[in-house]
Amino acid sequence: GSTLAGIMDALSISLSYGLQYGVHLRTYVEAFANTRFEPAGMTDDPDLRIASSLLDYIFRRLAIDYLSKEEREELGILTVSERTQPTLPGVEETVVENRQGTDLAADPKSIPSVSELAAALQEAPEEIGGTSQPSLLDRAGVTDQTPTRNELPQTKPSAAHSDAPYCMQCGVQMQRAGSCHACPSCGSTSGCS
Repeated sequence: GSTLAGIMDALSISLSYGLQYGVHLRTYVEAFANTRFEPAGMTDDPDLRIASSLLDYIFRRLAIDYLSKEEREELGILTVSERTQPTLPGVEETVVENRQGTDLAADPKSIPSVSELAAALQEAPEEIGGTSQPSLLDRAGVTDQTPTRNELPQTKPSAAHSDAPYCMQCGVQMQRAGSCHACPSCGSTSGCS
């Protein structure tokens, strides 16, 4: 604990002196971003979801906070909003307000009662055409083969993957592959070939 704190203090002081004497922040970011050593993994930062080391996280965070977008594009360090591309060229996407908690509650007057819903369900065939029409599947003789909850196989949660690391490329939890781990999403491995 105290060793790491001392090293981080020394790094902070040397970084401060370097910036004061003309070393550009971009030089530090190029040198220390994407360095790999433990601890590494998921972060709580919404812009930097995965870090390959403490230095990687610190210098990519400094780049996002203090470098221009053009410089960060050259270095490959972009925020989530900057990485998001529109679905079609020239089409602007609408921004949806992020609402949480009790803000999501609807106006109580707009929620139909149970009796209103039951009446609407009974009136539905008349609205379609007066009588209830058999569905296309019924006319074709196809029966619903969807298993019910009791018919589904009961599996116990496996502890085989509980200690597996998260993928450094995409953040998905890896699966054991022999003595190593492999990512089921992107295919990268934990260092084995």
